[in-house]
Amino acid sequence: MKKVFLIAGALLVLSIVACSQAKQDKKEPEVTKPKVKLKLLDGETPDTFEAKTTNGKTFNSAENKGKYWAVFVYDKSYLTKSDSYDMVAELKETIKKFGDKVPMLVIVNGFSDDEPKLKKMIADADISISQIDNTEGPEKDKPLDDNVFCTPAKILIDPSGKVVYNGCGGKTNTFDLKLDSLVKSFK
Repeated sequence: MKKVFLIAGALLVLSIVACSQAKQDKKEPEVTKPKVKLKLLDGETPDTFEAKTTNGKTFNSAENKGKYWAVFVYDKSYLTKSDSYDMVAELKETIKKFGDKVPMLVIVNGFSDDEPKLKKMIADADISISQIDNTEGPEKDKPLDDNVFCTPAKILIDPSGKVVYNGCGGKTNTFDLKLDSLVKSFK
């Protein structure tokens, strides 16, 4: 008789554990895939895409068809000047020199679990071109799935839509020299 109670008790415990585990499995949030896969490596041709910018407008890459255009991709940490690098100042200088001649876009990547702080960082940087908040966090998925693995990245796309330059790193004028040469060829 003791064996029957022991077996019944063990079965009861197992079924309770199994049911509670099933409830826990259902509670895990479903991870959604980013909407747009954006190929930005040298030689690739990114698909046309749309994304909401930090100023509430919609960026549509199709508007740049037939033009050279630049994409800057950086981690949100670069919004704050470090002891060794000021990406915002460098970007603003590039925008000042070429922003009225070559369409430009910024994609901000990284992880953010403090949305108000991120919005303040973006606002304080006061970058004058369209920016897409591509950060992810506990309650937020990235709108773009880009294949940029080194930031800050400076990317040039030609009129046919092909990536003709993808450089990584700061404190270099290579991208500005490319843009300068390109702008001179427009004349």
